[in-house]
Amino acid sequence: MAQSKFIADEISFTGKFSKNVFETIAKSFAQFKVRVFVLFAIGLIGRFCLLFSANVMGYWADSLCRAPAHCKPIPEFFQGYGNHEFVNALICFATVGFAINTFFRIAISRIGSRAVSTLYDEVTMRTSRLPMGFFDETPVGRIVTRFSSDYAAIFRMAGGPLGEFLCILFDLILMLVLTVVASPYFLPVLILVVALNYLTYTRSNTGLRIERRLLSKQRGPSIAHFAETVQGASIIKVFGKRKSFTFRYDHLMADFLLQKLKTAVAVHFFSLKMSGITAIMLLATGVAGIWMADTGLVSVGSLGVALTFIMMASSTIQWFFEWLANLEEALTGIERMDHYLRMPLEAGSRMPKHATFAPTAEQSMSQEDLEKFGLPTSNADQSAMIEVKDLTMRYRDDLPPVLNDINFIVRPGEQLAIVGRTGSGKSSLIQALFGLYPFEKGSITLGGISPDLAVISSSFKNLKARGQMPLTEFRRRMALIPQEPNLFRGTIRENLSGVNDLDDGKLWTALEKIGIARWVRSLKHHGQIGLDFRLEEGAKNISQGERQLLCMARALLQDTPIIIMDEATSSVDPASEELLVRATETHMKDKTKIIVAHRLSTIENSDRVMWLDQGRIRMLDRPDVVLPQFQSRTDQS
Repeated sequence: MAQSKFIADEISFTGKFSKNVFETIAKSFAQFKVRVFVLFAIGLIGRFCLLFSANVMGYWADSLCRAPAHCKPIPEFFQGYGNHEFVNALICFATVGFAINTFFRIAISRIGSRAVSTLYDEVTMRTSRLPMGFFDETPVGRIVTRFSSDYAAIFRMAGGPLGEFLCILFDLILMLVLTVVASPYFLPVLILVVALNYLTYTRSNTGLRIERRLLSKQRGPSIAHFAETVQGASIIKVFGKRKSFTFRYDHLMADFLLQKLKTAVAVHFFSLKMSGITAIMLLATGVAGIWMADTGLVSVGSLGVALTFIMMASSTIQWFFEWLANLEEALTGIERMDHYLRMPLEAGSRMPKHATFAPTAEQSMSQEDLEKFGLPTSNADQSAMIEVKDLTMRYRDDLPPVLNDINFIVRPGEQLAIVGRTGSGKSSLIQALFGLYPFEKGSITLGGISPDLAVISSSFKNLKARGQMPLTEFRRRMALIPQEPNLFRGTIRENLSGVNDLDDGKLWTALEKIGIARWVRSLKHHGQIGLDFRLEEGAKNISQGERQLLCMARALLQDTPIIIMDEATSSVDPASEELLVRATETHMKDKTKIIVAHRLSTIENSDRVMWLDQGRIRMLDRPDVVLPQFQSRTDQS
């Protein structure tokens, strides 16, 4: 079997934009389609009022004509208009046009921003539900780039620039119509200007697209390296490796800046070619216009209107294609966001009901839906039986299995300890219990219910008949106290309560049971006291043991039938370890518990001990039977 890279290469997009990109844009704007159509009509009216002022001035000039050979009749509507009436008409068209145009720009910019925000939310929700293998293979900096630089390129075009681009498009359409109204002789000139600019755009577009895609690709490695450097800053200082990390960052940043320079040169050269076409066409139009006015083919007013529109059109056409080229940068960002949007979700994972892009089969159910279909909720029982049958799991198809034919049962309320050397499969078994990686074969049930791990999830009404429950609810039946305590930036209350919004009484009760209520009450910093005490990123302003005890309190508040401790005492002091063990034995005695042991002294009171060795169960029996043999084997090694 061919070996694949552990870190996947950044994807490179080639050729034209996929139709998926435009389908994604359409879905993003789908909820606003009626408003968009109405605004398009309003925008056209607004731009017409502004541009038609030039025709009004042409009619005004023709009304003052006193040379019959060069005079052309003006429309009947403006017959009898004097200077005062023409001034009032110009003021009216300008005022109405400005007001409508301002309203259009603001409204379309708001809709564009909301549509892009919808896309961002959808990509965020789907990315958070991608398989764990994706996060194993993808550097965090690459993911951050998608949600920062790539998204910023989209949002920059979705706000004010979107309104500007549409106004330019409306101007081109209206200039074509109004120029023909003023004098059909200038229509070929406009068509020629459009054709030349379009030819220049198409010949330059492929190169611009390649440069922009390379720029987006080059941005990720430097950000990923910077993120890794920040995360490991203390280790880098301890081992004196600052120079090597700085050198690599400088190298990556130099590659990015070089590509940014190449992209800027390509964009400015494209703009220079468009400006050259505009200058040449204006010169040719002016000479031809003077000749036609001299021969009587056009009136002076018509010539003035036509020259005004052609001059404006030439610049507008240039702006249009320049904006169109800038729009390609936004499309590149959408292309990269769309890549994450269309990745398959983790098997059994579902999207929220309010998701816009998700089909019905991917949408989750509420607590009321669980009760409606008779499915168990996460805290349905005080304890639950765990049954693992013929379980084989590997992290990737090209890697050997980390668990081989695992079979065991944990009875309700029983405490099972797991021992084994490093790499024996202890943590892998915990990840399998939570369904974080797909099984090669076998099954896991909690209380006789298995998780729905189908790639295309079953309909809810069929889950009960199949003895299954949604993966999210399956995971909620277990509370995990990990080896590395995970706390987040925010108050202690937010870390304990989370989205459940528990009242302070329950929080203090849990802290009392763990034995840290007095410590929490003593916390004080800048007026933040007790539960309002704010933890820094990674809770670095409290000790490792204190973090683990807070994690224990959080697990207790979840009130789940199953408690899993993955070497929870491995990095805490003896006093904190004693509190953890006492809380487990006293306040979680009715729960089903699986404890991955770090110190054998913490599992002597377990009902049974499972010895894992190279992903297989070597022994499963009482502690007094398993532990002596495990210690003897360890001592021999």
